[in-house]
Amino acid sequence: MNVRHAVVLTAIGNLLNGAAQAQRPMQGDVLWYDRPAIIWDEALPVGNGRLGAMVFGGANDGANNGDLQDAKKNLSLMDGKSTRLQDEHLQLNESTLWQGSRADLLNPRAHEGFLESRRLLLESRGTDSAKISQAEKLLEQTMLSTPRGMPGYSTLGDLYLRSASDSPVDNYRRSLDLDTGIVHSSYVQHGTEYQREVFASAPDQVVVIHLTASRQGAISFKLSMDRPADFTTIALDAHNLALQPSANHHDQILFHGQARILADGGQISQDGNTLQVVKANRVTVLIAAATDFKGGRFQGSNPVLQDQATLNRAQKKSYEQLREAATRDVSSYMQRMHLALGTSDPEREALPTNERLRRVSAGGNDLGLQSLYFQFARYLLVGSSRPGGLPANLQGLWAAGISNPWGSKFTININTEMNYWLAEPGNLGDLHQPLFDLVDMVRSPGSGTGTEVARKYYGAQGFVIHHNTDIWGDAHPIDGVPYGIWPMGGAWLTLHAWDHYAFSLDRDFLRTRAWPLLHDASLFFLDYLVDDGTGHLVTGPSLSPENKYKMADGTSHSITMGPTMDIEIVRELFTRTLQAGDILHEDPAFLSRVRAAESKLLPLQIGQRGNLQEWPLDYDDAEPGHRHISHLWGIFPGTQIDRWHTPDLARAAQNTLQARLEHGGGQTGWSRAWVVNYWDRLGEGEKAYESMQVLFRQSTFPNMMDTHPPGVFQIDGNLGAANGMLEALVQSRWYPDHTEVDLFPALPSEWSQGSVTGLRLRGDGTLDLQWQPQGATIHWHANRTGPVDLRFPQAVDPRKVIIDGKPALTSQINSQVVRLNMTGGHIYTLHF
Repeated sequence: MNVRHAVVLTAIGNLLNGAAQAQRPMQGDVLWYDRPAIIWDEALPVGNGRLGAMVFGGANDGANNGDLQDAKKNLSLMDGKSTRLQDEHLQLNESTLWQGSRADLLNPRAHEGFLESRRLLLESRGTDSAKISQAEKLLEQTMLSTPRGMPGYSTLGDLYLRSASDSPVDNYRRSLDLDTGIVHSSYVQHGTEYQREVFASAPDQVVVIHLTASRQGAISFKLSMDRPADFTTIALDAHNLALQPSANHHDQILFHGQARILADGGQISQDGNTLQVVKANRVTVLIAAATDFKGGRFQGSNPVLQDQATLNRAQKKSYEQLREAATRDVSSYMQRMHLALGTSDPEREALPTNERLRRVSAGGNDLGLQSLYFQFARYLLVGSSRPGGLPANLQGLWAAGISNPWGSKFTININTEMNYWLAEPGNLGDLHQPLFDLVDMVRSPGSGTGTEVARKYYGAQGFVIHHNTDIWGDAHPIDGVPYGIWPMGGAWLTLHAWDHYAFSLDRDFLRTRAWPLLHDASLFFLDYLVDDGTGHLVTGPSLSPENKYKMADGTSHSITMGPTMDIEIVRELFTRTLQAGDILHEDPAFLSRVRAAESKLLPLQIGQRGNLQEWPLDYDDAEPGHRHISHLWGIFPGTQIDRWHTPDLARAAQNTLQARLEHGGGQTGWSRAWVVNYWDRLGEGEKAYESMQVLFRQSTFPNMMDTHPPGVFQIDGNLGAANGMLEALVQSRWYPDHTEVDLFPALPSEWSQGSVTGLRLRGDGTLDLQWQPQGATIHWHANRTGPVDLRFPQAVDPRKVIIDGKPALTSQINSQVVRLNMTGGHIYTLHF
């Protein structure tokens, strides 16, 4: 970016009623395709936070309906010959439908195993592989839950509309409008134009399908429902079809789904376990689903009665009323923010989305597709996380199996947290609330096991969660030692509550929601931390998530004392607890204990290769290209390493990141997304952009959803990468006495022109930015009064900054940083 020497800052005295609202672009944000989805990876998602559907825009004949995310099994489908364009297929989800039931997973030997394994590890001093192996074996026997796994999230099932006509179809098109949440399909058959619209309504809690035709009496189809297993369908009458558990469904969550047909004209009849529509003018299908899950905020009740009540309420509205309420709801979130990169390219925009992705995979650039990807990520969060519901799980809301990859649980050694990195800066902070509710559920003895596990496993107060939790708030170590013996999940999730406060500065939220979590998470570590024999406090037994180190004797191990990521999380937790406690004037004695423990934490260390050490000793990596790069947590999302305050550690982190990538790291979607954010924080815009391109080329399905080997959807890559796009433009940090904001800290050369509206800052500010090679214009909506340290790009001379011709209101911090004293309720305009 070429930048003029003068920077002008003008205060405009308009009082704000709230955050800045983005202007909707004329062309809209639309994914579109010229054929139906043959497999799940091509279907388009709709969701209202509780109910979700993958909309195929067609349906396959035969046993394989396309739900399987298995390339070999789907190979025979890919020529499209089994897919009927005139049919429709929806794969359905309800967020509280999980396998299993609440159970006692406590391992009665856990405390014994914890104490003995800690003793062995401390005695080993990290060099005695025999004692380390002994500790790992003991942990395998004593600390893992019984059974070793957690129940997982399941599909509700599938709904099909099978057209009565076999005639050829022309002019097919399907699309997803991100601003309205409507999937639209259209085609021509025998000279008649058919149109379908599908959306998930949050106001009315139904999924809606609406069918129209250009000719009266042209709509005829059969409606059926099924599930991969454990189900029965019942036609309740000519208008209603129910999907419910089989007779063998015992000691599990009860579920119920129901489709109701509302037709204008024609005839509706019951045909066995299907419903048949003949010669209707137009048809609306309402789909409701519910379970009897009880826990946390969910009270649980008869799902049959829930569905009937929901459908009865929705049926009282016209289709137009249902549509207007649903689209207004989605747009209220989507229009808060918009990102545009480059200039409009009508030739590219005229191509189907999958073709644009194919060209990028072949080495091309498509800035418009990157903008669309960003807004699609926001759309996924809007669809999978709503106040009062569950947070987005590993697949967000959308999962097709009875059993799904990694259980589609809340995996909290990176994935669930990454799901919410975008929430605050992406102007969706209210969608962060389900995550705080989940942590509260785990922490509360009446609904979760976080305090029980802390007490019975570790003899500690407060609460703890390991690397997974589920709908029942389980906190135990699961799966195996290399994964589960990691007591940091609760602390990391707690830091999200602090970040929500840092963005909103909502004092009531800090007192009533964030502080109890910060206090209890810190209380656990005050009891849990141990002296490593050198005067430093460390965690352990623990691990660096899913990774192993190699010792001099050639053996590899997971378990250690004081892995770097643990120490970074604890230090950040203690820092935020102290800041919150000071703001709220909480118990001085407790804060003194936290402060004393923080001062004794093991410091970060630089290894012989100039690397940031992942473990207390400078071991070799057992897998130099491992997908997890957890010890760089202090760069992002942590705040302990940056170029300005800790340059030596930043260089060590950069060396580590480069080495990990050179050995093949970053090969999953979520891992590459984290790499993007790391490069942004290190100021390496070109490398961040390169990683974004890698993510597009190898980790993005045709429907823009993120893919994880061996070819399954995970939502984290979408949301993490989109956050990385914002980190390239603006980075912010909030402290009790000031805010720090970096402008264009990692802007890649490809992004020489663009705009963003509604970007949220820590310190309760909102930015609208527009930039091009000749300069930039920034509108800063300041909701709070206070100093802001603004770091300008290298080409700008901060000494030229003026505010309404009154330079006395600024003071220079260093060669690139100016302190601005902002007044809440004003809009400041910067030109440079």
